[in-house]
Amino acid sequence: MKHELQSLAVLIDADNVRLDTLTPILDAIARLGRVTVRRIYGDFTTPHLAGWRLKLSEHAIHPIQQYRNTTGKNASDSALIIDAMDLLHSRRFDGFCLVSSDSDFTRLATRIREDGLMVFGFGEKQTPSAFVNACDRFKHVEELTTSPLEVIATRAAGAETPAATSAPAAPATPPATPPAPAKPAPAALRPLTQAAAALREAYRGMEAEDGWVMVVKLYSKIRSTQPEFKPPLFGCSNDLDLIEKTKAFDLENRPHKKGHTYFCRVKGFMVPKAVSKAAKAIKAAAQPQAGAGLDSANTQALLQAVKLATTGNGWAPVQAIGVQFKAMGKGIKGSGHSTLTNALKATGKVEMRGSGMGAWFRGKG
Repeated sequence: MKHELQSLAVLIDADNVRLDTLTPILDAIARLGRVTVRRIYGDFTTPHLAGWRLKLSEHAIHPIQQYRNTTGKNASDSALIIDAMDLLHSRRFDGFCLVSSDSDFTRLATRIREDGLMVFGFGEKQTPSAFVNACDRFKHVEELTTSPLEVIATRAAGAETPAATSAPAAPATPPATPPAPAKPAPAALRPLTQAAAALREAYRGMEAEDGWVMVVKLYSKIRSTQPEFKPPLFGCSNDLDLIEKTKAFDLENRPHKKGHTYFCRVKGFMVPKAVSKAAKAIKAAAQPQAGAGLDSANTQALLQAVKLATTGNGWAPVQAIGVQFKAMGKGIKGSGHSTLTNALKATGKVEMRGSGMGAWFRGKG
């Protein structure tokens, strides 16, 4: 069975990543695609890497032991680069995740990108800009390990700090202990107008005749030149949230290949009349007719599946309907419809809200 998620190889430089950041890094990577290779490189006989054993088994990461035969030379980096090139030439992957704060992997990142694959970098804030810019997208691990509540609390504390009064100062006395260094103030958020301008600039030239552009491709273009372009810089939680808050684009979850994905179009886009008519004709042709291709047995089975999957709010999620329909020994194959959603629409006896995997249904009346 071929997976629709992009296949990723994760290569970790144990000498340049902290043990406590491993779990949040892998959680972030899991949201990018399907990880098929997990390898970590280092000399695990040394004291500072001895604590990795339990973490590696917990996350099913394959350790690549590299002894330090010569002082000052890092055999782990060489082993990681060699393995990365072997995996690259296997043509089995859509992207690589390089976990390190070491600029020695800059050329590796650019070489992988030259073959048209995505490179996701993960490292600490002191990571040299050369390596950061060589990746399609780079995530600082400090952002992954900081709780959003801590960030909010820090900002609130800064906002509530009372202004200094004009009361006369008390006589200066030498402090008993040296004062603690002041914590740096949180960075000011960038204006949404700046994000909107960057998004519009990337959008220009990418749009189809009807103006729609896949959101993933739009952000990929931006981050190819601005790897540090991230929603949190503008006070947003994710890519879609940022697009919505700029109010510069229309956003729509549309069918794509075997599933759905988000597309955006700049507001006010004028669709040529010929394109608009053609799109309407295609949409009308694709709209299933009530009962088309469904016999009475399948129709009744679908309605029964909706009833069995109905939750307390009176609606049934499409995934649960599919489970109930399959439990009856039924299938969409041969019904004349490519998806369960289309088959349900074709009954003409259900209402629908949402779309794609987030669709819900209930019986009419």
